[in-house]
Amino acid sequence: MKKLSWFDKLIFFLNSLLAIALILAYFLPYIPPKSYPLISVLTLGVPILIIANLVFFLYWLLRMKRQMLLSLIIMIVGFGFASKFYKWPFTSEDRAGKYSIMNYNVRMFNKSVWTEEENIPEKINAVIDESDPDILTIEEYYKNEYLEKKYPFKFIKYRSERSSFGQAIFSKFPLIGKTSLDFNVDDFTGDNNNAIFTDVLIEEDTIRLYNIHFQSLKVTEDVQEVDNFKDKQESKKVVKNISSGFVRQQNQAEKVYQSIRESAYPIIISGDFNNTAFSHTYKHVRNDRFQDAFVKKGAGFSSTYNLNYFPLRIDFHLLDTVFEINSYERIKVPYSDHYPILTTFSFKN
Repeated sequence: MKKLSWFDKLIFFLNSLLAIALILAYFLPYIPPKSYPLISVLTLGVPILIIANLVFFLYWLLRMKRQMLLSLIIMIVGFGFASKFYKWPFTSEDRAGKYSIMNYNVRMFNKSVWTEEENIPEKINAVIDESDPDILTIEEYYKNEYLEKKYPFKFIKYRSERSSFGQAIFSKFPLIGKTSLDFNVDDFTGDNNNAIFTDVLIEEDTIRLYNIHFQSLKVTEDVQEVDNFKDKQESKKVVKNISSGFVRQQNQAEKVYQSIRESAYPIIISGDFNNTAFSHTYKHVRNDRFQDAFVKKGAGFSSTYNLNYFPLRIDFHLLDTVFEINSYERIKVPYSDHYPILTTFSFKN
């Protein structure tokens, strides 16, 4: 440190702070938000922490300073952690799987007019038609006659009997039984979030399929309200609102996990988690049992939420180990605040 200039000392101080933050982030999936809700907010910043430590490493490497070891060691320790964030692109000889599943949060097909672009429902339908998935799960669904005619089997759970808003599962295969976990009944959330599941008869096999939409953290809405965090009081309010959302997600994840444990069939989980792969919510549901389709076959950052310059992967396909994941694709189309994801899979022999 004595040989460092005052500027390099400042850089190393910042490097140390962000390195410590990344180490803390490694433990966050194991810490229930109910215990430390404010700390859980850090999971949203993990992509920035990883990139920042990489930049610091490169900075010290170019200057041939041993301070590079700090970020290097921390990134090596968390290599598996980083693989949930970025996958190095490679050419795969694997062919598409026998079956396909798509997840898409369609933001009500623009019923709320969040964008001035015209014919959003038709454009979303065209994206779905092009991929033609065997199974389609949708969050923030609004009644769509085209899809309801396209797929012979469906499970649509509306917010209420008089509502046309909710979640949906569409399938080319028969659906046996339809269940809603009804988060709102347990006061875990408002009526906009839920988890539904059904058993799907794929040829001679039966699988259980979940469509999950966990509590929204409303990050973008809150950030806009406080004018980029210029007001300290409003900034604290934003953090409090987000941390409260983490606690609700934990309650919801626990309910989903209990349902998963009761299933006698292999499971596929599809949905919008409203949280990252570094969160307690993700870890509790995945529970070292399920394969993350992106981790297996993805490439690049594969951000699934349209947030400028900030890669957020909050939509997931998690598959039991009886399935072979053959391909994964994030389809970048600007018709919702989420991008659809498409996974192809087969049954292992």
